[in-house]
Amino acid sequence: MKMRFLLASVLLIAGFVLTTCSPSSGGGEPAPPDIAYRQDICEACGMIIGEAKFAAATLLTNGETRKFDDIGDMFVYHMDHPDQQVQAWFVHDYSTEKWARAEKAFFVMSDSIATPMGHGLAAFADPVEAEAFAAQVGGRALDFDEARAEIHMKVHG
Repeated sequence: MKMRFLLASVLLIAGFVLTTCSPSSGGGEPAPPDIAYRQDICEACGMIIGEAKFAAATLLTNGETRKFDDIGDMFVYHMDHPDQQVQAWFVHDYSTEKWARAEKAFFVMSDSIATPMGHGLAAFADPVEAEAFAAQVGGRALDFDEARAEIHMKVHG
C-alpha cells in the first residue's frame, strides 16, 4: 500500500513538473528565440537577418522556432506553410527594438517604410505610437489580423 502511494505521488509530481515546464502548457509565457544578427538566415527568403526593428519569429507548437528578416516574410511564410502550427508570434517594437507578442502588437503599413524585403510593415507595442508613426509616414495602423490580411492581399492578390 505504501509503495502504491509513493509511486502515485512520484507520478503526480513528475506530471506536474512536465506540464509546468512545457512551453506550450501555459505554465509560462512563451519566449522568443535568440537571433544572431548578421548570422542567422530568414526562413522565408534565405537572406541574413540584419535589423532587429524588422526581425520577427514564431514558436511552433512542436517547440521549433522560425526566424525572419521582415515581418511580412513571417506572415507570408506561414500562409504558405499552414501545416506548421504557430503557438506564438513575435515582432520587435520599431522604436525600442524589444520583443513583443505580435498578436497584441499594432502595425503600420506604408510603402515609405523601407523593410528588408519590401513589405513596408513596422510593429509597435503601443497603439498611440503606431497611430503617430502611421500619420508621419502616410501609412495605416492595423491590428495583427488586419496586417496579416493586408500582406496576404499584397502577395497573393
